[in-house]
Amino acid sequence: MSLLEQISNLHLVGVAIGAGLGAVCRGGLDANVIRRVGVTRLPWATLTVNVVGSLILGLVLGWSAAVVSASGVTPGQVQDALTAELIIGTGFAGGLTTFSTFSWESFRLVNEGRARSMVTYAVLTIVLTFAAVALGLFLGRQLG
Repeated sequence: MSLLEQISNLHLVGVAIGAGLGAVCRGGLDANVIRRVGVTRLPWATLTVNVVGSLILGLVLGWSAAVVSASGVTPGQVQDALTAELIIGTGFAGGLTTFSTFSWESFRLVNEGRARSMVTYAVLTIVLTFAAVALGLFLGRQLG
């Protein structure tokens, strides 16, 4: 049975609650980074939430993969792992991270004549989020 066939209305409520909590955390983390760093040439707050969200997503997916592939796993454990993927991965991490703001800030940097800053921001975002999800997958598998 595919993941889509296993999603219930309760799962969707869980995703919505997770997304709401992720968005609230994003606002708090964003404000905290701006308060500490100030307004700089690069959008550090958005970069931070995207890296943290990628780490969280990697953790939950790595843990889930380890649980699902373990010997002697029960159907209930598989369901719990898939539920965690939905609520924490899709919901919370999805609410925390923001591709649209990354896109807007990249466009704004180019529009302001700061193409070099945009390239730096884009490269940092791709490299750091990739590294964060890879680290999260590794750590999540160890936890599973």
